[in-house]
Amino acid sequence: MADPDAEYWTVDDIAEHWSVKVGTVRSYRSRKKGELPEPDQVYGRTPLWKPSTIIDFKRPGQGARTDLSDTEPAAAQPTKEPHERDG
Repeated sequence: MADPDAEYWTVDDIAEHWSVKVGTVRSYRSRKKGELPEPDQVYGRTPLWKPSTIIDFKRPGQGARTDLSDTEPAAAQPTKEPHERDG
């Protein structure tokens, strides 16, 4: 288990904490869609996060629309009433 008392966590630690593959965490980071917070520190090319940053981070649930943000309104979708028919 990733050490919550460590100074920083790597993507390996995050993957262990979230029970996902390291590649999944790397994908979260590369997509930049809010699936992973920005690193607290970068050492060379290695991103590092404080354990509290990851522990307190609210991950989007499975199937969550990470391409939408709170600042952008959702696109209005036309709806049909049950009594309307195509044709």
